[in-house]
Amino acid sequence: MGKTGSVEWVQIRGRKGQMRLVPKGDSQGNNPGPAQRYDSKGFVRRVLSRTKKNVLGVKARSKK
Repeated sequence: MGKTGSVEWVQIRGRKGQMRLVPKGDSQGNNPGPAQRYDSKGFVRRVLSRTKKNVLGVKARSKK
């Protein structure tokens, strides 16, 4: 585990339009649903590319 606050959070738009926070590494990839799990050759697709309009950017840090 890293230090407290070492994870950089990114805001993304969820399926119903709400904002969600995910770690920066998970902001570019999206997990496929059950129907999109296999490609045409039968291989398992682990990551789908997330559209650029759904990545809203890095969450601003609160100033305490």
